[in-house]
Amino acid sequence: MIQIICGIILVLIGVLVFWKYPIKSDAKSLSLAALFIILAAILNRLSIMIPLFGFESLNISIEVIPMMLAGILLAPGYCYIIGIAIDLVGLLVNPTGFPFLGFTLNAVLQCLIPSLIVTTIKENRLNYLEKVIKILLIVLVVGACSYVFSLNQVTISNNVVTISTSFKIIMSIICVIMIAILFIVMHFYKKKLNEEEYYLFNIWLISVVIVEMAVSFVLTPYWLETMYGIPFTLSLFIRVIKECIMIPVDIILGYSVLRILKKLKV
Repeated sequence: MIQIICGIILVLIGVLVFWKYPIKSDAKSLSLAALFIILAAILNRLSIMIPLFGFESLNISIEVIPMMLAGILLAPGYCYIIGIAIDLVGLLVNPTGFPFLGFTLNAVLQCLIPSLIVTTIKENRLNYLEKVIKILLIVLVVGACSYVFSLNQVTISNNVVTISTSFKIIMSIICVIMIAILFIVMHFYKKKLNEEEYYLFNIWLISVVIVEMAVSFVLTPYWLETMYGIPFTLSLFIRVIKECIMIPVDIILGYSVLRILKKLKV
C-alpha cells in the first residue's frame, strides 16, 4: 500500500513540476545533470558505516551535496529527473531487490527542494531569509536536545540499551557547539561576502536544513520502520546524532563547492 501511495505522490509531484516549470533542453544543463548523477553515485559508494551501541548503524555520507547542488543550479524539472536517476543508479550499483519508492521520493525531494527555494525566494528578501534561518537553527538544536533527553533507553536487536545522563549531556553539548559554529560561519560570511554571495549562502543553508529536517528526521525513519520494522524512535535518535555533525559539514563543504562552481560560471 505504501508503495502505491509513494508512487502516486511521485507522479503528482512530476505533473506539478513539469506543468509549472516546463523543462528547457540545453547542453549545459544536461551535462551538469549527468555530472551530479555520477558524483552522487560515487559518493554513495564511498559512504562509511560507523558502529553505534555495538552495531554498524551510523551511515556517514556526503552524497546529498551534489544532489542539493543540482537543486541550486538547475531548474526544477531537471532536479526531478536527477532525483529519480540517482535512485535508479544506486539500485544498479548496489542491488537491493525491487526499489522502494519511499527512498525514490527522498532522492527527488533532496534535489527538488533547493530548486524550489531558489525559484521562490528573491534576493530582496535577504533579511527575512536570514531571520528564518536563525529561527530554524534554534528550533533544530532545541528539538534535538529535548529529544535526546526524552529517551532513557532504546531497543536494538531485542537488546535494551540504556542511555546515560552523561551521554545525553555530551550529545546536547555537541549539538549546541555545531549550531554555534554555524552562527559564527554566518557572521563571518556576512562580513566577507557581497550581498549576492551572502544571499546564495543563505539559500544553501536553508536548503540543507529543510532537506535534512524533512528527509532525515521524518521520512527516512518512517520508511525504515515500514520496511524493516526498525522503531521510529531508534532511527530518529541515530539521525539526531548524525545530523549534529553532518549538517554543518554539508553547509560549509557544500557552499565552498558552490562558490567555486559559481566563479566558473556554471
